[in-house]
Amino acid sequence: MASIQLRDVCLDYPLYGAYDFSLKRRLLGRLFRQPGEMRTIRAVDSITIDAKPGARIGLAGPNGSGKSTLLRLIAGVFPATSGELEISGNIVPLLGLGAGANLDFTAADNISLLLRISGRKPTQAMLDDIWAFTELEERMQRLPLRMFSSGMLMRVLFATATAFPADILLLDEWLSVVDENFSAKAEQRLQKMVETAAIVIIASHDHGLLRRTCNTIINLDHGRIASTVSLDAPSLHPLELREKRA
Repeated sequence: MASIQLRDVCLDYPLYGAYDFSLKRRLLGRLFRQPGEMRTIRAVDSITIDAKPGARIGLAGPNGSGKSTLLRLIAGVFPATSGELEISGNIVPLLGLGAGANLDFTAADNISLLLRISGRKPTQAMLDDIWAFTELEERMQRLPLRMFSSGMLMRVLFATATAFPADILLLDEWLSVVDENFSAKAEQRLQKMVETAAIVIIASHDHGLLRRTCNTIINLDHGRIASTVSLDAPSLHPLELREKRA
C-alpha cells in the first residue's frame, strides 16, 4: 500500500561562501569561526506528514517557503538531515523542466532514456503514443532538445513522464510554461493521473488548481507548516496530517 510518513523531518542546506559579503563580516568570520565549521540554512523545518491512499496534498506558499525542497526530499533527491522518512510505493516525480533529460540527445532518444530510467523497456508503440500526445511535427523527433523552445520541451517531457500511472505522484509547477493550446490537454491528463494515483502532492502558486485537485492544502512558511486547509472531498480517503513543534 502506498504511504508517505515524515516524522519531525529537517533538511539543512550548506552555504558555500554565499554569505558575509561585506569586508567587515568576512574578517570577523575568519576570526571567530571554528576550523571546519560549515554554515547552513534550514530549508525544511520539523515537518511531520502521514499520507495514506486517497491523499491529495497541495503545497502553497511564496517563493522560498520550501515547497520544491519538500517535494525533492520526498522524492529522494535530497536526504533528510534529521527525522524519519518512510515511503512505500512507486513514485513519479515531475520536479523540473529538464530533470533527467540530455539536451544534446534527440527528442526520440530522450524519450527512450527517460522510459528506461523509470524502469520500462521502450517499445515503438510506447514511443508513438508519447509523441502523438505532444502534437509536434514528426521530423522534430530527430532534433536535439536544445533546439526546442521551452514550450515544446515541456510537451516532450510532460508527455513522457505522464505516460504511465503512479502510486505516488509529485508535481512542481509543471503546467506553468505550457502554451495555452496544450495546457487544457495537459491538465486533463494530469487530472486522470491524480484520479488513479494513490497519493498526490502538488506544489503550485495556482490556488485554483490546488482547490480543484486537492483535499488538503498545506501553507508553508520558511520551511515550516504555517497552516492547513481541509477541502470537501467525500469520495477520497482522509489525510492524516499534523506538525510536531518542539
